[in-house]
Amino acid sequence: MNREWTQMNTNRSLDLRHSRSFASIRGSLFQILVACCLLLPFDLHAATKRVKRNAIVHMTDGTTYDGIVQLSKGKDFALTPLGDESDTINSVTLKSDRHQRRTFNLNVVKDMTFSNKNEEYRQKFKMLNAGNAFGAEFGGKKLLKYGKDYPIIRQKCTVTFNSGEIVTGVLFTRALYVTEVDPKTGFHGNTIKVIVASKYTGKPGMSYDDVVRIERIQFLDEGDQFARSMPIEFRSFDFDSLPTNKVKITVWGDSDLLSDGVYTREEVEKVNKRVLSEGGKPAEYVPYRVGMRGLTMDTLSKVEVKKARDGTIRVHSTLGENVFLAAEVNGMWVAGWPAEGTVRNDLFKSVEKQFMKTHDYYNEKKLLGIISKKNGREITALVSLRRAIPDPAAALEWANATEWGAGANFERAADGKLAEFYRLSIWRFARDPKTEKIAVLDRGTFDRVRLDIADETPEMGVLPSLWPVVMKDDTLIVGGSRR
Repeated sequence: MNREWTQMNTNRSLDLRHSRSFASIRGSLFQILVACCLLLPFDLHAATKRVKRNAIVHMTDGTTYDGIVQLSKGKDFALTPLGDESDTINSVTLKSDRHQRRTFNLNVVKDMTFSNKNEEYRQKFKMLNAGNAFGAEFGGKKLLKYGKDYPIIRQKCTVTFNSGEIVTGVLFTRALYVTEVDPKTGFHGNTIKVIVASKYTGKPGMSYDDVVRIERIQFLDEGDQFARSMPIEFRSFDFDSLPTNKVKITVWGDSDLLSDGVYTREEVEKVNKRVLSEGGKPAEYVPYRVGMRGLTMDTLSKVEVKKARDGTIRVHSTLGENVFLAAEVNGMWVAGWPAEGTVRNDLFKSVEKQFMKTHDYYNEKKLLGIISKKNGREITALVSLRRAIPDPAAALEWANATEWGAGANFERAADGKLAEFYRLSIWRFARDPKTEKIAVLDRGTFDRVRLDIADETPEMGVLPSLWPVVMKDDTLIVGGSRR
């Protein structure tokens, strides 16, 4: 230590001679360093750190790993959503490559379950006469299989997000790291690498059950509800002036209306008129703004649209997707849709004809608009639906004989009456241009409204000022150019 101190003092004169030059250099380097730091993200640690969650990983052989899970640094899950694989018409499969790869991190996931998409056995093989051009030309090229069969399992994954959205698809292979935690002491133990694969291949002689694969990832903490909270910039629509005929009951008085129940103004006034004629106390209410609803454009999953504390209207999207928007205006649901998609041309009439033939339990259906892609091979349709009960008396008798009509699948409202619902939905079809047949790929519903059996089905429509919806810099720009 003294020798080093002496040497430092011996060279002190040399250091002083060059101190000004060194100081100048250090100053320049410091300025460059500061400039570089200003160009970097403010939260550099947040941009590069791994997302960690508490979870239990279940394997098909009964093994479980309980601890802290994380993906490789800089990696997210990637999933390609699946359509309805049973979409066949007249033995012709209607295929669509509309599905895009979706990426998400661990922070927005509640649960992941895995199941087999398909299974098959194969044998190893080699080509005979593969390099013999003469033999191959005259049929001498042969495939020789050998050894025991080995299993191949391709998996699909159903992801339940914290927002409630559920997507099923093929998950890209990823390495998941699980650090075991002692529940008593909290000490971290070994870190285990688990491969989350889209395809598992067993060894020759194995059966499907012998191939150990991941079965479920059960997250124990909350995580984030949404990946993005995107503000909406309305260019031809005024959200705050959205008229509504809905009211919320604050005091039910002598009425049979439910406290905090939401009714139309006409319904409440009718009840209050009867109560007053009987000398009772009428219900009190305040205006209730239903607002807007959203469906993702890719997966038709419902997203939340609401006003934030700062006054902005925001869409909370799990995967940060673009959306379709709908609003309830005076009891009538209307959706943003391109005007050209409502023209009753030949394609519209063809889709409408096939849509009315679709077998489901909706017996009142109406096609409101279409969006065609891939020369009519993919159709996105805006539809209104109602399931009318054909025999209300028999249905009510059945519902009274079972617990809330569970046996007959009839729904009843809080007042005990049978309820029918109408809804504004978007359905997506694969279409065969030759036969004009369609098959349902996906469907999503903006909202459903309860109706008394005797009520007429309200009209639904299209609102041009809610179209188009364009994503730009994590903002949704809705409607035409600002004037």
